[in-house]
Formats: sequence, structure tokens, C-alpha cells
Amino acid sequence: MRSVGSDDLPLPGTGDPLEGALAALRRHLLPFLFLLYVVAYLDRVNVSFAAVGVSRDLGLNSASYGFAAGIFFLGYVLFEIPSNLILDRVGARRWISRILFTWGVVAALMAFMTTAAQFNGLRLLLGVAEAGFFPGIILYLSHWVPAGQRARTLAGFMLAIPVAGLLGGPVSAALLSLHGFLGLAGWRWLFLLEALPAIVLSVIVWHWLPNRPHQARWLQSAEAEALEQALQQERDQSQASGDKVQGLAALWGDRRLWLLSFLYLGIATSFYGFSFWIPRFVGDALGQDAPSPVLVNLLSAIPYGLAVVVMLLVGRAADHHVDKRLFVAVPLAVAALALFLSLPATGPLRLALISIATAAAFSSLGPAWATPLQFLGGRAAAGGIAAINAFGNIGGFMAPFVMGRLMLRPQGDTLALAYLGGVLLLSAVLALLATQRRDRSAAC
Repeated sequence: MRSVGSDDLPLPGTGDPLEGALAALRRHLLPFLFLLYVVAYLDRVNVSFAAVGVSRDLGLNSASYGFAAGIFFLGYVLFEIPSNLILDRVGARRWISRILFTWGVVAALMAFMTTAAQFNGLRLLLGVAEAGFFPGIILYLSHWVPAGQRARTLAGFMLAIPVAGLLGGPVSAALLSLHGFLGLAGWRWLFLLEALPAIVLSVIVWHWLPNRPHQARWLQSAEAEALEQALQQERDQSQASGDKVQGLAALWGDRRLWLLSFLYLGIATSFYGFSFWIPRFVGDALGQDAPSPVLVNLLSAIPYGLAVVVMLLVGRAADHHVDKRLFVAVPLAVAALALFLSLPATGPLRLALISIATAAAFSSLGPAWATPLQFLGGRAAAGGIAAINAFGNIGGFMAPFVMGRLMLRPQGDTLALAYLGGVLLLSAVLALLATQRRDRSAAC
């Protein structure tokens, strides 16, 4: 019995209910989840756009700012696995709504902080509040999307990362321009107004998000049944073949879990390094003593715009191959090479190379996250996805903290880029190992 993949689906227009269900999913569910992640990522990394004002008003240097930016991930990592196990038990609708509401409230409170200690504390609480959101969505999509379309689907969902960066620059520039309105600094308006969508969306999620296909009002009954049957067929096949780890006890002894965790640690270190420091790199590339924050934030959209295109292309190509190693390793190697080439470069050339590196690193995300879904099932999927994401997001703390300290040294930007290049190169090598089966004969 074959699992349902992209090559098994009939052409659009044939009236096939499974194809109709997948088309409806792409129209209704994916854009909404995409919007949620855009909001999540903006609230997570908007400190990069507020860095100048926050550092000035709270008396931070690059190292203390990097620590505050990164401490988010300590709370995030600690509560990631429990949060995803709760989501698996109570359902995505309730738990994701709770996550959105609490992180929106904490993000809004950042508009009123007055000390470095408050900044550290609120960033830590923001991580606790958001814990479980990303792995919860990955787990949720595994209940909706057949394996043969997951890499492109996950790549499409994670386009929210570069799109958030693409929108974050212009939007943050506009909000920062409110500086002085009603007596508030521009960075305070940025935190306050960018937090409100999360609170509003928490109400919409509570009333609208279906947990499973048969609960979706936008699916016809035949479509929902066909989709449920296709997914059940895959589950039955994996259980019969023994390909998937099903229980939490067996999960922790599986070497693939730990290899993927270290791989994602490298990937997360790179894209959070880009996310938190791209405005700094852009300002340095401009070669001005005090470049306009508005201009810097606008130009910071360039790397993300390129990443949107490359992520779609790589995700679509990866779904035509069971073995996804090269679709993770090659983009990471390209990103590392671009960063190493950027070290002696200056001005527009350095910005172009950093843009290429950003796009290449981000394009590995879809294929990388399709991999654990190939060998995890049941409660192991909930715990394993959360564990990989939690371990990987240690990189979210490491990247801004380590890079912040490097930037205190002479030629600090060059040292920080070299650090990211080294991490990406090691990750490319690890990707060739992390997606292999136990028998080393095929991809996971």
C-alpha cells in the first residue's frame, strides 16, 4: 500500500474529493496559519528594529541588548515540550488561542518598561507565553497534510519568517516615526501596536480554528472524509511497517531525534542571527556614522524578499524526493560560502552577499521540518517536534548573545558574520547525517 504523495493526486478539475480538500486547505487554513506566524515572528524579533531606541533609553550596550533579546529563548525552551503535549491533549483551537492571548499581553507590556531588568524579565515571560506555538502548528499540520506535500506546505507556512522581516522593516519604520506622539518614544509605539494583532487573533482562533478536517466548515463532507482517509492510510502504513516511533519512552533513545536537534540548533542560530542583527549589518554596509533608522529598516527588507522566493522553490523541489538531505545541506553550504565571501566585502556587495546567505539559510527550513514527520507518530510526534524545536532554539539565545559580545570587539561585524558562517558550514555537514535511517541506506 502506498502513502498518498504529490504524485498520487489527480489533476485539478477532475472532481476528486481529496484534491478538492487540499485545494480548500490551501485557500482557507494555510493563509490563516501563515498570518498567525507572521504576527508571532514580528513580536519575537521587533526588538531588532527597536534596538537603537531601547538601548539608548535603557542604557544598554550591544552585549546587554543581545542578552535581553536572547533570554526570550530560555523561557521558550523550558516550556516547549509541556506546551506541545498539552496542545496534543486539549486540541489546537484552545491552546493556540491561549498562546496568542498571553504573548500579546506580555508584548504590549514591553511598551511601558523603564529599566534593563524589566526588559530582561518581559523578554523571558514572552518566551514562556509563546512556547509551543511553532511546534504546535507543525504537529497540527501533520493532521491535515499528506506526507508527499509537507515540505512545500511547511516551507509555505515558514515563509512567514522572511515575510515578517520583509514587512517588519517598513512597518517598524512607520511606527518608529510616531516618536513623540502623545509623549511616547517611537519604540514604545512599535511594541504596543504590534502586540494588538495577537490579542485580536486569539479570539478569532477560539471561534474559527478547526482541530481536524471533519470539523472544518469550509470542507464538504466528501472532501473531509477523503482527507481523513488519506491521512489514516499513511498512519496505518507506518504502524504496519514499524517505520515510525510512536511512544515517548522510545523517542528519547532514537539517535535521529538528537541529530535533528543539533541540526536545528545550527539552523536556528543562523536565522536568529540574521533576524536580530540584519539592521546592524545594513547600517554597517551603508558606511555612514549615523545612518537613518528609517532607511536601515527599509533596506533590511531586501534579504527577506529574496528569501521568500528561494524558500518556495526549494520546498517545492524537495517534495519530489524522499531523501531530502541535499535540500537541507546545499542551501546551508551556500549560505556559509556567501558569508565567508562577505567578510572582506564592503557596501552594497556585502549587503548582497548577506542577502544571499539569508535566503539560502531560510530555504532549508521546509525540508528540515518535513524530516521528523517521516519517523515520528502519535505522542512521539508531539514530544519530538517540541524537543527538536526547543533544543534548536537554544540558538535563539546563543546567536544574539554571542554576536553581541563579538560586536564589542574591533571589526565586530566581520567577526559575527564569520561566526554565523562557521555554524552554517557545520550544519551543512550535519544535515547529511541527520536525515539518514538507522540502516543508513535511505533517508528518514
